[in-house]
Amino acid sequence: LEADLSAPLPPPPAAGPTDGLEMLSFIDDASGKEPGGRIQVKRFHVRRRSGKMFGPFEEGVIVKMLEDGQLLGNEDVSSDSESWSAIGTVPIFATAIQRLMEGPSKAIPVATSAAQPGSETAGGTEPANGQASMERLRQLYEGRMAAVSVVDRSAADLKWKKRIPYLVAAGVSVLVLGTGLSFEASRYGAFGRHKFFPASVSSGSPQAKLVAEAKLGLLRDTYASYQEARDKSAQVLKGKEYPEVRALWCQSVAYLQRRYAAAERADLANCDKRMEAIGLLGEKNVEVIKTAAGLALNARKGADVQARLQDAYSREDNQGDLELAFLLSDAYAQKKDNTNAIATLKKVLERDAKSAKAHHALGNLYQAAGKADEAAQAYAAALQADPQHAASAVELAAVELLVRKANIEQGAQAVESALKLQNELGPAERARARGLKGVALFQQFKPKEAETELKEALKDNQDSTFIKAQLAQVLRSQRDYDGALPLFESLAKEDNANLEYVDGHITSLVMTGKMQDALTAVEAASKGFPNEARIAYLFGRIEDALDKPVDAEGHFKRANAADPKLVDAGLYLGRLYLRQHRNADARALLEAAAKQAPDHAGVHAGLGELALAENNSLLAQQEFDRAVQLDPNLADAHLGLSRVALLGGDATRAETEANRALELDPHLLKDGRLQRGLVLWRLHRLDEAAAELEKAKQEDPRSTTTPITLGAVLLEKGDLPGAESNLGLALRNEPSNHEALYYLGLVRAKRSEYTQALDSMKSAVERAPKRPDYHYAYGVILRDAKKLPEAVEQWKAAVELDANYADAHEALGHAYLEKADFDGAIASFEAALKADPQRTRVMGAIGDALFNAARWDDAVRRYQAAIKADPKLTYVYYKVARAFTEQAQHAKAIDWYRKATAAEPQNPQPFYYLGFAYKERNKRKDAISAFKEYLVKKPDAADKKDIEDEIYDLEH
Repeated sequence: LEADLSAPLPPPPAAGPTDGLEMLSFIDDASGKEPGGRIQVKRFHVRRRSGKMFGPFEEGVIVKMLEDGQLLGNEDVSSDSESWSAIGTVPIFATAIQRLMEGPSKAIPVATSAAQPGSETAGGTEPANGQASMERLRQLYEGRMAAVSVVDRSAADLKWKKRIPYLVAAGVSVLVLGTGLSFEASRYGAFGRHKFFPASVSSGSPQAKLVAEAKLGLLRDTYASYQEARDKSAQVLKGKEYPEVRALWCQSVAYLQRRYAAAERADLANCDKRMEAIGLLGEKNVEVIKTAAGLALNARKGADVQARLQDAYSREDNQGDLELAFLLSDAYAQKKDNTNAIATLKKVLERDAKSAKAHHALGNLYQAAGKADEAAQAYAAALQADPQHAASAVELAAVELLVRKANIEQGAQAVESALKLQNELGPAERARARGLKGVALFQQFKPKEAETELKEALKDNQDSTFIKAQLAQVLRSQRDYDGALPLFESLAKEDNANLEYVDGHITSLVMTGKMQDALTAVEAASKGFPNEARIAYLFGRIEDALDKPVDAEGHFKRANAADPKLVDAGLYLGRLYLRQHRNADARALLEAAAKQAPDHAGVHAGLGELALAENNSLLAQQEFDRAVQLDPNLADAHLGLSRVALLGGDATRAETEANRALELDPHLLKDGRLQRGLVLWRLHRLDEAAAELEKAKQEDPRSTTTPITLGAVLLEKGDLPGAESNLGLALRNEPSNHEALYYLGLVRAKRSEYTQALDSMKSAVERAPKRPDYHYAYGVILRDAKKLPEAVEQWKAAVELDANYADAHEALGHAYLEKADFDGAIASFEAALKADPQRTRVMGAIGDALFNAARWDDAVRRYQAAIKADPKLTYVYYKVARAFTEQAQHAKAIDWYRKATAAEPQNPQPFYYLGFAYKERNKRKDAISAFKEYLVKKPDAADKKDIEDEIYDLEH
């Protein structure tokens, strides 16, 4: 067992009476005093894990051994050498062990033996200390313990303590040196020299002159000056990397890209890479701020640096930095804050009234605000300050063409004048000049030439928003929405706050049939433009195309409320009402639109559609003619003329107009090929109609209307499998399409598959309950399926929806006639005739009802009126004769029977009754002849024996 006895011994126990027991001196001091006055001291034996025992020791000694590490805390202790327990079970030892676990051990000072005062050398001290320690142990334990080795580490500890400061200093030096050198490979350099001691150009040096000239190049604001600024700053950087010069170089590169789209990609990438090194100049350094601003403006993120620019410009020492002011103005302009942008530029002009750059920037802001005079004045001032400022010459032309728009010829001349400065124009300026030439051509009604010029301009500057926008508008005007779509898509992505771009993008999606994409785009636009009438109008167009009339109506109404002057909203809402047979509502909207825009070709086309819906073909013809006069290239107007001609029975004219409409718009004219297919169908050129509709299906495979129409044509051709296939295709594209279900029901009815036919027609009616023609067809199939009562209900529903639905009225009349409801039949037939005065066969049906009601005179009058109205109704001859027969007017009856036999010589019934009429008039030979003719026409007649008997009686 080792014990460090450097520390002073605890005080010896007080003397007391001797009791003759050796162990009495081992009683613990903490036990208190006995009655005799002696203090109790408690002692413990210690047993290691190996089984070796030591002691006994006082509690204080054991605690001291624990603190010095001579005991590990895993030993056992006993006060009587018989009952052992873990050392930690004794509270005082447990407390000591816990204290040692919670904190570092305290350093124990080494005490010099009192027997060796004044000893200075370690060699002389060690024996003395050893002897003193042993003596002290003997005094303490009086020889009642096992051998103890004494260790005194005080000298060694003192030696190492003296070395610690030197070791720490050496470690710190190595750490600082290593850390400093480790930064050599970083942007900071060894010991941060790039940060704390950035390289700078010496004043008065050739490099300083180049830097000054480069800065002037930024202020001259021409393509050549920006190139010069870039090249001269690059020349300085060839010798050494200067952060401020690199910042200047990046600023010139940013201008070349932003103004002229002429920066190299590698240079732009290099600027992004170098920004960290430039940033070491400090966050508030004006060159750092200008460089960051230039790059941010290139990415159209001027708002991100506007606060830094404002802060820098507000500092007094930066008030003379004109370039900083220009960048701040550009940041304001990007946020459409023209007021602050103009104010900033005017401050520049207060310092430098001859700044062409400031005058030109002011002109741009005035032009964007539509202030033509102020813009022209500013550009003229820029040219006066610098006659070679070609960009101002270009923008003067832009003012004439894009803002004033009054004198197209003057604008075109201005463009040509600008193009004469070819050598002074940068790539972007040349491209803009060519773009303006395209605008001039378009305003001169030369869309094809304008398209060519704009496409060439776009090749020169593919990033030009202006050129892309103008080309997109030209393509849109020619209905080339496929070509306009990618342009508008790019423009809207770059600037989703520009209504014109968003409008063009959505319109192009609609016109190219990308309805789901259009829906997504218009939903996003509605959030960005919550109260914008144009967006609401486009939303309505999309919902209308997606067959959501209720939603479409709501959007059109919202557009009208937001901007009552938006003619197109009312126009298309009116067209929607026309399709819903709400002619009165449609009329109110279309007439209001006509008052607002009397020369709007689309409005007149809409009025033509209204006239068609009201069966006023003459008025429709006039309106469509007017639309064509206003816009000879309006394909919709020619399509309307085709429909009018088809309704008028002029299929040849209908075909010509349909062909013209398709010539004007061969790809995107809605229902163009469909109309031509319908015309061919009406011409009974079913094969050609089917071929045309097949082309329409190939051009627009997403269409459901085309395969439905094709299915109807094939149904008439008798190609039931082909009809069913096309209708099935339409239903796969749109499972709930009611029109496809309608024609599928007709196909199945044609096959006498009444159960399936009724299912299809029922589905069609459920999906379009307001379609009277569906109710009518459903009723026809129910009638053929021997379900006349249900058929009557459907026909009633049809006439409730459309009081002028002649087919339904006529069907009801025949149903009532079959049920012997003659008054009901007559009323229905009268309604059918009122709805369609040309339906002369209904006059004969009215006669049939009167005939069956035994109203002979009325029946005769109706029959005679019918044959007068339509001489082809020869079946009424027989009916008139029968009416006279019922009235016993046999002479009159004979005349009408003879007409009937002449008109229908194969019909046996007139011969039958003619025989009896002759018999009543006692004209036996004529009667015999009529009866024999009857038997010839009907040799297997059920009453053959009776007629033969009649002949026999007449002959005998």
